Amino acid sequence: MNIHEKIEQLSNEGYSFDFGKYINDGYKYFKSQAWIFIGFFIISVFMTIAGSFIPFVGSIASQILSLTFYVGYFVAAQKVKNNTEISLNDFFTGFKSITRIALIQLILTGIALLILMPLLIFLISILFSGFSEIFLNKLDTNQLSVNDLLQLFEADGIILMVVITSILYMIFQILYTFSAANAHFFNLGPWDAMEASRKIIQKKFFHFLGLTCIIAFINLIGLACLIIGLAVTIPLSYTIFYAAYDDIVKLGSTSVENEDNLKKY
Repeated sequence: MNIHEKIEQLSNEGYSFDFGKYINDGYKYFKSQAWIFIGFFIISVFMTIAGSFIPFVGSIASQILSLTFYVGYFVAAQKVKNNTEISLNDFFTGFKSITRIALIQLILTGIALLILMPLLIFLISILFSGFSEIFLNKLDTNQLSVNDLLQLFEADGIILMVVITSILYMIFQILYTFSAANAHFFNLGPWDAMEASRKIIQKKFFHFLGLTCIIAFINLIGLACLIIGLAVTIPLSYTIFYAAYDDIVKLGSTSVENEDNLKKY
């Protein structure tokens, strides 16, 4: 069964989803090589920050690096699962698929901007109407109270807009969680990798939403531990996601992730 047939089977017939197994397996993978996972996390943070300083493209470059490192965690976790010794070099394996990962990130960024656009337009219109009122009526802002200024920038519905946009953005992020992994492990082109992720996750969306909430809570605990805890909880989050991904798509029997088979895009 090739990957396309596998995706269709998963999206049509469904699959089991075991929260406990994914958390336990993810913890087991992380714990067995904790210092390497933590060490790479620290390295990746510095590299991502450095990437953000690249002139003109720093923001998107750092996002591409983050997504590439995300794949690296999956590669390392797979080797741990297969009882294979890992090294820091394994975390950089995602760079073999950097072109496709970059294209995926560009597409995701474009979709994210489309989702955020109505809210941005709404906020700009509020600012424009408020400043227009001040300019046309020649109001002295120094003589206006805080309440008077807030009335000039009337924002009825802003909370609703923020809530709707946040929900849409969260759904979008969850649906495409496995896009980069699909591109790397299964040689899928950017759009095919994204569609495969959407089809798989859509079938059990609320299960993935629950898992995402659990992982977010774990990272909040890490953040509460003087931020240093994030060096533990973020890599752990990735190994948990890997455990879910591996259990669902059966990487051991379907994956074509090896250097000889990687296509050039």
